[in-house]
Amino acid sequence: MCQFVRGVLLFSVLAGAGCAIPAQDLKCEPIKLELCTHYNSTGMPNFMGHQLQGDAKAGLETFMPLIQFGCSPDLQFFLCSVHVPMCVALPPTQDSEEPAHQLIGPCRPLCQRVKKSCLPTLHNFNLEWPEALSCDKFPPMNNHEHMCMDGGNTSRGNRPFVGSSSAFNSLQNYPELISKYKDISKEKPELAIYDPIIRILENSVHNIKPAQGFSGKCTGVAFPVHHHYVNRTGECVPLCGADILFDKEDKYFASIWLAVWSILCFISTTFTLITFLLDTSRFLYPEKCIIFLNLSYNILSLGYLVRLSVGVEGVSCMTIPGGPSLLVREGLTPTPACTIVFILLYFATLSSAIWWAITTTTWAVMVFCSLEQKSLDSKSPLFHFLGWGIPAIQTVAALVLHQVEGDELTGVCFPGQQTESTLMHMLVIPHCIFLGSAFIFFLSGIVASLITPSDLNRKLMGRMSVFFILYTLPQVCVVGSLIYELIERKHWREDAANRPNIEVFILRIFMWLIVGITSGSWVWSHKTLVTWKNLVRKCFGFWTGAKKPPTPIFPKVAYHATAADTGSDIREDVVTLENLATLKRGKELRQEGKPFLSEDKRIVLGCTDNNRIVL
Repeated sequence: MCQFVRGVLLFSVLAGAGCAIPAQDLKCEPIKLELCTHYNSTGMPNFMGHQLQGDAKAGLETFMPLIQFGCSPDLQFFLCSVHVPMCVALPPTQDSEEPAHQLIGPCRPLCQRVKKSCLPTLHNFNLEWPEALSCDKFPPMNNHEHMCMDGGNTSRGNRPFVGSSSAFNSLQNYPELISKYKDISKEKPELAIYDPIIRILENSVHNIKPAQGFSGKCTGVAFPVHHHYVNRTGECVPLCGADILFDKEDKYFASIWLAVWSILCFISTTFTLITFLLDTSRFLYPEKCIIFLNLSYNILSLGYLVRLSVGVEGVSCMTIPGGPSLLVREGLTPTPACTIVFILLYFATLSSAIWWAITTTTWAVMVFCSLEQKSLDSKSPLFHFLGWGIPAIQTVAALVLHQVEGDELTGVCFPGQQTESTLMHMLVIPHCIFLGSAFIFFLSGIVASLITPSDLNRKLMGRMSVFFILYTLPQVCVVGSLIYELIERKHWREDAANRPNIEVFILRIFMWLIVGITSGSWVWSHKTLVTWKNLVRKCFGFWTGAKKPPTPIFPKVAYHATAADTGSDIREDVVTLENLATLKRGKELRQEGKPFLSEDKRIVLGCTDNNRIVL
C-alpha cells in the first residue's frame, strides 16, 4: 500500500498544473463533457478562452471528424486537456483562507506527438495545424515550475511519467487512501516530504465547487460575456459587433451578398417603374398590380441600400446611458437610421405580399365574372387601401409597440430578430396568410380560365402561371427560413454547441430580392422596346439641339390655270409664296396670324408667273 500511495504521489507531483493557469475567481467544477472522462474536474475559462463548458463543447466537437479518424491515440486526451483542462485546488495560504484553484493543461511533448501523427491527415485535406493549438504555447515538461499532463496512452520510454489523470481519479474514487497515507507517514518519517503534495490532493478531492468564471444575470445564454443585462427590460441584450450566432466571415459574406442583390433588384424595379410612367394607359388591372409589386420591391431594395450606406453600427446598434453599445432589441429606443430602415423593409415586405394576393384575386374575379379589364379601374381605391393601407397600419403598430430589433448577421432593423413571439406574429403568420390567399385565388383563376376559354384568358393564364412560379417558390423559401429560425433560435441562444445554418439565411436574402428582379419580366415586350426607343430619340434630340423639325420639301402639284389668273400681271389680292413667306402682300403689311384673301375669297399660291395654285 505504501508503494501504491507513493506512486500516486509521484504521479501527482509530476502532473501538477502545467500550462497551469491560476485565476483568483476560478473554481473547480465537475466535467460535463461525455468525451472527456480522463479526470473529473475542470474550470473555466479554459486555454481557448471559453467561459462555459457549453462553449468548450462546441469547440471540441469541431475536431470530431479527426477524433473519429483516429490519427493519434492521444488526440482525444490532448483536446480534452486544452478545452476542459484539469482543475486542482491548492492549499490555503497566509493571504487567503479559501483554497486557490489552478488549471493543468497538456505538455509540449504530448502536443508534438499528436501533431506529428495527425498533420499528414490534415495535409490530405489541405489543412494546417490550428494556430490556437501551437505546441510552443505548452510547457516543455512537467516540473516544479510548470505542471502539465503528458498523457498515458503511449509508451513513455525514459520520459518522466506525468499523466496524473489516473492518480486523481483514484484519489477521488478512493479518498480513504489519503487517510491511510497519513497513518503510514507516522511510521515512515521519510514520507513527510510529501505532506505539502498530499494537502494539494486532499483539497482537490474535497473542495470541488461550482465554477465562477463569469458572474452576472446573463448566465442563461450561451455566451454571457457577449451580452449586457438591461434593467429597464429585464433582458440580456447582445453587444454590438459581438460574434454570437455568426462569425466575422459569415457577416462579411452576407454584407457583400446583400449589396449585390439589392443593387440588381433596385435597377430592375426602377426600369419597370419608368416603363410604366412612360405609358400608364398601357397597363390595366390585374397587370397594374404587378407594377405596384415592383414598387414594393424597389422600396425593399432601397431599405437595404440605406443600411449598406450607413453601416452596421449606425443602423442596428444603440447606446444606453452609462452602458455599452448594444444591438437594438424590443423595448429599447432605436436610432433614427434604424427606424428608417425598419419602416422601409417591413412596409415593403408586407405590401409586396398583399399586392401579389390582389393580383391573383383581381385575375380570378375578372375571369369568373367575365369582366372587362377596364371595369376593374373603379375598384382601384380599394386595391390601394389594401395594398398600402394594411402594411402601413402594421408598420405603425410595430413602431408603437417598440418591436424594432437589430439583426446580427445583416445589421438591418426588422421585427422578430431576437424575440420569437414577435417573429411569429409580425412575420410568419402574416406572410403565411397572404401567400395562402394568393395560392387559393390563383387556383380559382386557373379553373375559371379553363371553364371559359378565350384568347385573352389563355394569354393571361399563361403569363400568370409563369409569374406564379417566379413569385411563389422564392416566397415559400423565405417563409420556410422564418419558420426554421422560429423553431431553432431558442436552442441557439441557450446552447453554444447548437449553431444556425448560415446557408439558410444567405438563401433568404437571395429569395427575398430575386422576386424584384424577375417581376420586371412582365414588361419585357416589344411595346416596352418601342417606348424606350422613343424616349431615347426624344432625349437625344433635346441634348443635340435638334428641337425643330427639318424644313419640309413641297411636292409638285398639278394645277389648272383659271380665267382670272391667265394674265401676266399679278393681282394685288393674290398671295405668292414669296409674299406668304414674309407675311406681306404687295407693299401693304398684313396683321400677323390672319390669312390673305382675295376679293373673290380665294387664296392663290404661286410664283410671279402664271403658274399658281388656286385654293
